[in-house]
Amino acid sequence: MMVAHNQSQQNETSGNGMRVARKGNGTGAAYVVLATLAALAGGGASTLSEMGIMPATAGWHAVVQAHPVLMLLYVVVPALLGGFGSLWLPRAVQRSGVLLPRMNDAGFLCVFAGAALTVTGAELKTATLLWCAGTLMTSMALLVTVFDSRADMEERKPFSPFVWGEMLAAAVMLLTVPVMAGQIVKHWHDAAAVNVESFAGPVGLVVLLAGFGVVFEISARVGKFSEKPVAFIMAAAAASGVVAWTKSVFMQGTESAGAMQVGSAMLALCSFAATCLAVLWLAGAWNARASLRVPLLWGLGFMGVVSGGWLVQLVQGSGLHSALQLGALYVVCGGFYLWRGEECGYWYPQLMAYLHFTCTAVATALVFVPGAQMVSGAFFGLAALCFIGAVVMSFRRNQQTTAQWAAISVQDSKGYRA
Repeated sequence: MMVAHNQSQQNETSGNGMRVARKGNGTGAAYVVLATLAALAGGGASTLSEMGIMPATAGWHAVVQAHPVLMLLYVVVPALLGGFGSLWLPRAVQRSGVLLPRMNDAGFLCVFAGAALTVTGAELKTATLLWCAGTLMTSMALLVTVFDSRADMEERKPFSPFVWGEMLAAAVMLLTVPVMAGQIVKHWHDAAAVNVESFAGPVGLVVLLAGFGVVFEISARVGKFSEKPVAFIMAAAAASGVVAWTKSVFMQGTESAGAMQVGSAMLALCSFAATCLAVLWLAGAWNARASLRVPLLWGLGFMGVVSGGWLVQLVQGSGLHSALQLGALYVVCGGFYLWRGEECGYWYPQLMAYLHFTCTAVATALVFVPGAQMVSGAFFGLAALCFIGAVVMSFRRNQQTTAQWAAISVQDSKGYRA
């Protein structure tokens, strides 16, 4: 690719002719930290407000007001795309880092600036446009990395579901973010606030695509899965979801009933795609003998939360979007433990990781219990502390334990193709 040659000052060439990109671990880690802080700030402020112990200051009030935007824009996309895309995706396509690293860095700076403006409550439209610019740059950097690896690959092995999920999620952002930015610029002088919640559809697609990609990657050591049907379902869901959401955006204000019908159709397509992916996952893992290691627990938690969302959606007509947002938490945590442990071979405290999952599972169950929201928020806070402690201990010790993860790989069967 010409793009890779233009980055000669940033990339090096190995002895076998393969281009090696500069590592983007710093940017990827920064994205994960940003997503964690946004989740703690948004979720923590909301919980304190419900408990009635929120400090009566302008700063805390601004954080409470920014809660929907923080949870929608600055948690899922930075963690699953910016974080896993910079830390994990290059390794999955046999690269040392993302291509166009400066573009990836600039994307993070734009997203970070947007988050800062959102928290301070200065100018939501400007903050959202900064988020749009940063997300576009990061998505382009990830897509270039995937396409370039495909062009240089001597033996064109099929991509894993994780790579398909990341690539399609980046493509969804590349196609939908300009529509959102265009709507903001078009209505720049309107007194009404920016309707960021209308972007819940594409964010739900990112959770669906990247989430199932991570879950299949977690389960690769458990069962045998075929890439082709998984990739086909993901691609069909991405294409139909983007078209349906874009059409609903342009129909708002002119044909509200039609826009609602298109939105319902998009939700139905996502539900059907998620059901098909879950069936494929169950078929591949049906006769597997697996140990309940930490990443697999989070993968099972994601499947349970999303399945519960389907049931609520069928009974009450709503609930899948909330389930996908909660499922994103399981995907991010499970993906981190898989990437840090079994993919990179580094130690992390197993006991604290199990405690982290237990607290999260209890908090998730209490969400659906009337009057237990305060207790659920407390367990979510404890789970966040466990996660932060596990991350800090893992990176401070920074010890490779390849033998431990090799033993796990021998114990469990591995492979995508049947």
